[in-house]
Amino acid sequence: MNNKKVKITRYAVSSAMLVNALAAPVSVFAAEETISPDLVQAAVKELIDKSIMSGDKNGDLNLEGKLTRVQAAGILARSLNLDTSKLPNSTFNDVSNDHWGLKYISIMENLGVMKGSNGSFRPNAILTKEELAIVLVRITQTNIVGKGNNLQISDSSDISDWAKPYVHAAIEAGLIPVQNGKFAPKSQVDRKEVALLTAAFIKSEKFEQYKAEINKLLEEGKKISNSDPAA
Repeated sequence: MNNKKVKITRYAVSSAMLVNALAAPVSVFAAEETISPDLVQAAVKELIDKSIMSGDKNGDLNLEGKLTRVQAAGILARSLNLDTSKLPNSTFNDVSNDHWGLKYISIMENLGVMKGSNGSFRPNAILTKEELAIVLVRITQTNIVGKGNNLQISDSSDISDWAKPYVHAAIEAGLIPVQNGKFAPKSQVDRKEVALLTAAFIKSEKFEQYKAEINKLLEEGKKISNSDPAA
């Protein structure tokens, strides 16, 4: 990371969001009352200190901006301390061999955590909430067997069919809460939401277990093992 001072944008998040993030470490989507920006900045500072998040060439974290798929891959890999020292060749037609995020994309693909389709990874596409559910379920290896039917949310028809088992599992496990009876599967994920999520996640009781299991899978050349037929 360079020596430029990282700029942390001021923004309002809910007190419920922070409480949820600490109680159920990956629940950071909530509602109304604002909290001190200092608490949010403390979480962001921890991620910066651990080299999990960094600013752009101008030192701006752009926390109000949306999170791309390649940025999500990078945050995941760095949070879990995955070995990215190997220099892979790209298997995607939209990711060049000199792309800054190739090592993260490759490692997420090898683990079965993030995948492409039709030869493309869509690195600059914005991560959606249903995609986030899939990633969280896979990282935590939450079982999806028998999930996806009879979702008790009013917008279940908006969820992609392939994502329903993951959304169902994520909701049941408390990974992502439902708001006012809705999940909003196609909503785009903010960088600030992921910053809070990640800072809380790495402090969670089971984080070291998740990290050890994922690193073991990577070392053995295996994919996630949560009865996920798509992995």
